[in-house]
Amino acid sequence: MKVFSKAGISEDAIDTSGCVVGAVELLKTHKYGLLVLDLVLPTRLSDEPSETGGSRLLTELDRNEGLNRPEHIVGLTVSSEALSKAEPEFSRGLWSIARYGPDAIEWKETLTEKARYLLARNATDEAEVITECDVLFICALARPELSQLKIAISSKFEELQVVGDHARYFKAEVEISTGKSGRIVACSAPSMGLTAAAALATKACAHFKPKIVVMSGICAGRKGEVQFGECIVASTTWDYGSGKFIGSEMGVQFFANPYQLPIDPRAQSAAEAVLGDQAGLDRIHDSFQGAKPDNRLRGTLAPLASGAAVQANGEFFEALAQKQVRKVAGIDMEAFAVCWAAREATEPKPICIIVKSVADFADEEKADGIQEYCSFTSAAIALDIARRLL
Repeated sequence: MKVFSKAGISEDAIDTSGCVVGAVELLKTHKYGLLVLDLVLPTRLSDEPSETGGSRLLTELDRNEGLNRPEHIVGLTVSSEALSKAEPEFSRGLWSIARYGPDAIEWKETLTEKARYLLARNATDEAEVITECDVLFICALARPELSQLKIAISSKFEELQVVGDHARYFKAEVEISTGKSGRIVACSAPSMGLTAAAALATKACAHFKPKIVVMSGICAGRKGEVQFGECIVASTTWDYGSGKFIGSEMGVQFFANPYQLPIDPRAQSAAEAVLGDQAGLDRIHDSFQGAKPDNRLRGTLAPLASGAAVQANGEFFEALAQKQVRKVAGIDMEAFAVCWAAREATEPKPICIIVKSVADFADEEKADGIQEYCSFTSAAIALDIARRLL
C-alpha cells in the first residue's frame, strides 16, 4: 500500500483479496488497470497458501470469459521456488514477475512504474473523453452570441476539455421531445471572420462528430427586405469576395464568381415549420429578458452572404443584389466558412444550418442595442429547427 500511496494512488482505489475465490469475485464485477498477484495464494481463505495459487488465478482469467482481464499483471513472491515455477507462464502473457523482500527493490520499482503509467494514462483519457454530440453550435463571438446562446438553450452547460485544443467547448443535455434528450456542444471562435470560423468548425466536427452543425448569432440585414431583430435562416450561403480583379481602361473591376452552398432540404422543411409558427416565435420573443424591438419576432428563409470585412456602407447591399444574388437578405463574416467545413467533414456528414438575426443594416448607423436579443432569438430558433431533425 505504501508503494501505491507514494505513487499517488489512494487506498480507496485499491481492492484486496486474500484468496483465489475472492479475487475471482472481484474480477467478475470490476475492471482493473493493475492486478498485483501474490504467487503463494490459498484457493479459499480457509485453505493453506499454495505455490500454485497465483497460477490458478491466471488460468481462471484465461478460460473464464466472465472475468474482466486487467490491463497489467505483476506477480510477486518471497519464494524463489514459486518464482521459478511461475516465470514461464508470466513470460507467455507478457506480464511482470518479481521477488519481493527486505533485500529486494526491483518489485517496488516495477509497481511504482505501473502505477504512474496508469495515473498518467487515466488523466489523459479523462481529458480526451469526447462525447459525440447531436448538435454542435458555433458562434463567432463569446459575447454576446455564445453567452446568450447558453441562456436561451440551457442553464446547465459545463465546460468540456479537449487535450491539445485550447478552444473552450461547453456541453449540455437538452430536451428534444417528450422523454428524449439530446447532447449539445457549443463554442465560439477567437475572432470574427471566415478563417477563424472555418478552423473552429473543422476541428469541432472532428472532435464531436455532430449530426447537425448550427451557426447562430447576429448579421446585417438588407433594409427593405428584413427588419431589425428578424431571424434569417440561410437558404444559401457564399463568399461574396470570391472572384477576380481585372484591370482595364476603366480601372480595376471585380468580377464575382461565388460558389453557393444551399441549405439541406430536410433543414429547409424544418426551418419553414419553425418560422411559420408565430406562437412559438412570440414565446421566444417574450422569454428574452432585456432590450428588444417593439415589433414581433419573425423569420425568413433567404440568401445570406459572407465576407471578410465589416460593412458600414449603405449602398453595399444594392451592389451585391445587382451583381451576385438578387434576393440577398443578409451578410455576415462567417456563415459560408462553417457551411464549407460541414460539407468537407468526414462521414457521416452533418446537416448545416445558419440562423442569424438582424442587428443592423450594414450602413453608417450601426446599432448594438439589440445584439443580445438577436443572439438569444437566433439560438432558440436554431434549437427548435434542430429538434425537428433529431
